[in-house]
Amino acid sequence: MRELSRFCFLCVLLLSIAVVTVAQSPVNQKLRKNLLDAEVYFRFDNSQLDLQYMNNANAFSRFSHVVDSIGLQKIDSVIIVSQSSPEGVYEYNVKLSHRRAETMRQAIVQRHPELSNRLYLHADGESWARLRENVANDRKMKQTTIDQVLRIIDADVSVDTKKWRMQQLPIYRYLLQTHYPRIRNSVFFIVYVVEEEPVIEVVEEVVEEVVPIPEETPVEIVEETPAELPVETLVVEEFDYEPLLNVHTNLLYDAATMVNVGVEYYPRNSRWTIAANYTFPWWSRDKNHRYMQAMDGELQVRRYFDKTSTHTGHYLMAYGHGNLYDFSLNAERAWQGEGWGIGLGYGYVWQPWKNKQWKLEAFVRLGYYYSVYDPYHASDPYNGKYYYDWEGAIEDFERRNHRLRWLGPTGVGVTLSYDLNWRKVKKDKNNF
Repeated sequence: MRELSRFCFLCVLLLSIAVVTVAQSPVNQKLRKNLLDAEVYFRFDNSQLDLQYMNNANAFSRFSHVVDSIGLQKIDSVIIVSQSSPEGVYEYNVKLSHRRAETMRQAIVQRHPELSNRLYLHADGESWARLRENVANDRKMKQTTIDQVLRIIDADVSVDTKKWRMQQLPIYRYLLQTHYPRIRNSVFFIVYVVEEEPVIEVVEEVVEEVVPIPEETPVEIVEETPAELPVETLVVEEFDYEPLLNVHTNLLYDAATMVNVGVEYYPRNSRWTIAANYTFPWWSRDKNHRYMQAMDGELQVRRYFDKTSTHTGHYLMAYGHGNLYDFSLNAERAWQGEGWGIGLGYGYVWQPWKNKQWKLEAFVRLGYYYSVYDPYHASDPYNGKYYYDWEGAIEDFERRNHRLRWLGPTGVGVTLSYDLNWRKVKKDKNNF
C-alpha cells in the first residue's frame, strides 16, 4: 500500500498547487477545477509511443478533442503519470517510467505546443498499486486466489521478494497476459477551470478520481492466511538472488579462429570464484600447408574486490594450464608439441546492458610457459607427408628435442559472459 499512498500524495500535491494558483487570483476566486483523463499503453520494455498498440490512437484523438472542446485558455495544467509493470530490475523500471513520461511530454508538445509550459511529469516506477486495483476487480479469478495475490502485494517485504513470490503462483502467467500489459502506461490528466463551486471541494473530487480504492477491500486481509498458500511463503524474510555460475567465451580468441568456451562457478556469498576454460581450434588446409590445431585446458582462481554478489569490477586471478598443439604457417615452418604454464592476471568485469545477466570482461596476464616441441616440414614435392626437421643420423633422433621457456605476457582477452542458474540467498550485511 505504500506505492498507492505515494501515488495519491503526489497527484494531490500537483493538483493542489494548480488549485492554489487559481484560487489566489481575484479574477478566478469563483472558478473550480475539473479533471479529464486519457491513458495510453506501452509494449513490454519499450518507451516508444505506438499508436497502433491497444487503444492508443483513440486515446490521443480523445485528448485532442477534449483540448479543443475546453479551449487552451481554460486549461490550467496537464499532469502526466507514467508507470511500468513489476518485472525485472526495479532500478531499470524506474528509469523506464521516466522515459515513458518524457515520450508523452514530447508527443503532447508536438500536437499542442501551447501546453509546453503547463505539463507536469511524474514517473511512478513500478505500478504495484494499479496491479492491486486490477486484481481486486478481476471477476474471472476466484476470491481465494485474489486474496492470495493481494496478500503478496501488500506484504511489507522488499520488491524483489514480492516478485519472486508472484512468480511462484500458478496464476502468474495469467497475470502477465491479462493485467501486466495494462499497467505499462501513461495517464495524462487535463486540469481545467470552470465557474461555479469553491475550489476546496473540488480537490476531494480529484483525489477520488485519480486513484479509486475499492471499498470492498478489507483492511485486515493482510493478516489472513489462505489455506492454499504455503506457510513458508508468508514469512517476512529478506533475501536476494545471486547467480550460481556463468558461461563465457574470449571474443579475441574467437576472432582469431581459436574457438573457446569457459565456465565460472560462484561459491555462495564469496568474493572467490573458480573458472575453467577450454580452447579447441582444430582446422587444417593441406593445400596451403596451414594448420591451427590445439587443445588447451585451464583452471583459474579469482578474487573480486567488489563486496556485492554481482561479481563485477576489478579482480585478480591465478591460473594454470596445459596444452598440446600443431601449428603450421607454410610447407617449411611448422611446429608440434606440448606445454604447460602458470601465472597471475588482472581483469575488470562490467554490465553494459540492461539485462544484468550479460557481462563484458577485459583481462591481461603474465606468467611462465614451458614447452617441448619439434619443428617439421612438408615433403617436396608434396606427397601428403610431413617430416621432422632433423639433420643427424636417424638412429639418434628423439622426439621433442626442442625447448621453449617464456616469462612475460601470456594472455589478453575481451570476454562475453552470461550468468545462469540463479539461487536465492538470505540478505546478510556481513556477507563477503
